[in-house]
Formats: sequence, structure tokens, C-alpha cells
Amino acid sequence: MKMDKKLSVVELLKRAVKLLLSNINLALIIFLCSLPLFCFLIFFELSLQTTLSFTYQFLSKQVNVEKDLSENDMFVQTTNYLTYQSIYQQRSIWEDLSENDLIPWLIKTSLLYFFPYTILDLLTTTTIVAASSIVYTSKEEPLGLLDLVHRCIKICQKRLGDCLITSLYVLLLSTSVFLFFLPFFLLFFFGVFSHWVYKLNIVSLIHQRQTFLDLVPFLIYAMVVLVQATLFMYLTAKFIKWSAGWNMSLVVSVLEEEGEDGEEGIYGSDALSLSAWYRKGHENCDVWMMFVFLVFAVATRMPCLYSKCSLSASGNGVLYTGLYVGLICVGNVVKWLACVVRYHDCKTRPLRKMADVEQAQPPAT
Repeated sequence: MKMDKKLSVVELLKRAVKLLLSNINLALIIFLCSLPLFCFLIFFELSLQTTLSFTYQFLSKQVNVEKDLSENDMFVQTTNYLTYQSIYQQRSIWEDLSENDLIPWLIKTSLLYFFPYTILDLLTTTTIVAASSIVYTSKEEPLGLLDLVHRCIKICQKRLGDCLITSLYVLLLSTSVFLFFLPFFLLFFFGVFSHWVYKLNIVSLIHQRQTFLDLVPFLIYAMVVLVQATLFMYLTAKFIKWSAGWNMSLVVSVLEEEGEDGEEGIYGSDALSLSAWYRKGHENCDVWMMFVFLVFAVATRMPCLYSKCSLSASGNGVLYTGLYVGLICVGNVVKWLACVVRYHDCKTRPLRKMADVEQAQPPAT
């Protein structure tokens, strides 16, 4: 009996890139529909960079203030005026940062994400999925540009409302998971035990003889870091797994047809349930694929975040931001093409298995 092998991550990416490069009309449509999102993402990423920079300063100052308060606790009890004055100045800087810089940028970036970005990303995703599915399943060679545009518009008109409902489900789930995940992320990098690092002299632990009691604080700190790191990796893996299902649910909302005339679509919780059913047996592959795209997105952002491109006085910051936004858009296109390939593979696999079974059965006598 001949059974198709499951597609690996490398094979999925190869098929996605081949699909993009094999049809110039598909590449042109994807390029044109991605332009509005690309232009907006430059502005959004500059706002995000500034927000993350102020957030890092805010948290760093908070940790430093807590360290100074703990270190000067005994000295404060002596009612030394200079000590009170220095701590008051640090508190003033901390409050000034939170009130004048961080909060307005945080509100601005959140509003940009929830309204313009979500709508533009939904329109771009629907167009990419519809156009790539038409090319992937079409038996016509080559598929004309006008025909492709007409069929793509037809699918988008029928499925845009369903995709909007599913995207609201995904937005609610992803935001809830992110808000739940954020405290653990901050705990890992700016945890309540982070000030122990300053107190522990690791060099002295290595070069000097220490009793077991002297090593207890270091061992406790190591255990805390280990628990935090394990929890952080576990939650990251869970978030990647769920994001793979959310992406597939959007593809289902665009491509899945229900009813005799095919006019009814699947959306919301039904799309999430169907995407989970399609992905049975492919979870590990989908997790690794989403992990690749996550690492790619983080790696392309890190240079600008480190060099603070949004705070640069010259135009180089905007130029570098535009460069990595272009890379992110390319990665986003490949991701959705890979999801389309995965969807059609999962949908047609039961049919191919049934055909293989029928071919393997001996003819009736």
C-alpha cells in the first residue's frame, strides 16, 4: 500500500518558495497587496522600537531603585538627609519616565496595533491565501493575471466577513495569552530575584574556599533561574503551537466551503476546531515551522532595537527599519504560502489514503 509521507518543514518551505517564484502573476499580486501593510509597518515598527526602548529604561530604573533602597535600608534608618535626597531624585526620574514617555507611547502603539495594523494584516492575509490557493490548485498553465485577480476578488468578497470574525477570535485569544505570558517574561528578565546577582560574588565563589552555608544563596538563585527558564521555554513552545493553529484557522476561513452551493464559509470557533482536526499528526512540524518564522522575525528586529533606530537623529534609522520590515513582509508571505500548502496537504491526505486503499484491495471475483 502506497502512503504519502508527511511534509517536513524544509519541504513545506521549498513548496512555498517554489509556488511564489513559479508564477510571476502571483508574485505581482502579492507585492501590490503587501505595499500598504509594508508602508504602515515602517511607521508602526518605529513606534514599537521607541515603546520597547522606554519600557526597558523604565524596568531598568525600577530594578536599580529597588537595589538602592535595599542597599541603603540600614543607612536610611539613620535619617541621613543626603540619602533621602538621592532616593527622592531617583524616584522623580522614575515617575517622570513613566508619566511623560512610556505611557503615551504604550497607548499609541497599542492603538496602532489593534485597529490599523489588524485590518491591514487581515486584508493582506486574505488576498495572499486566496491568490496562492488558486495558483496552487489550478490546472491551467499559465494562469492569466486578470483571471487570477477576478477569482481572487470573488473569494475575498465571499470570505472577508468570515475571516473578520475568525481574526477577532484569534486577536482575543492571542492578546489574552500574551497578557498572561508577559508577567512570566518580565519575571525572567527583571525578576524579583534579579538583585541577587549583584550581591553574589561568583569570582569569590570560584577562587575561595566556601562552606556549604556560603553557597546556599547561590544555589537558591541558580534553582530560581532554572525554574524561570524552564517555565519561559514551556510557555514559548505553547504559544508557538497555538499560533500555528490560529494561522491555520484563518486559512480555513478563507478556503473552506460549506453547503451545496459552497457559499457558506466556516468561521470563528468552528474554524479553530476544524484547523485543529486538520493539524492532527502534524503538530510538531507546525511548531518547528512557526519557531523558524518567530526566530527570523526576532533576529531581523534585534539590530535596530539594539542600536535604537527610532531615536536616531539621522535618516539611517528609518532606512534600516524599512529594510528589516521588507524582510519581515517576505517572511510573512512565505509563512502564509506554507500554511496554504499545509492546508491542501491535510485536506487531500484522507482522499489519497482512501485511493491507495482501494488500489491495494484485490479485485472482486
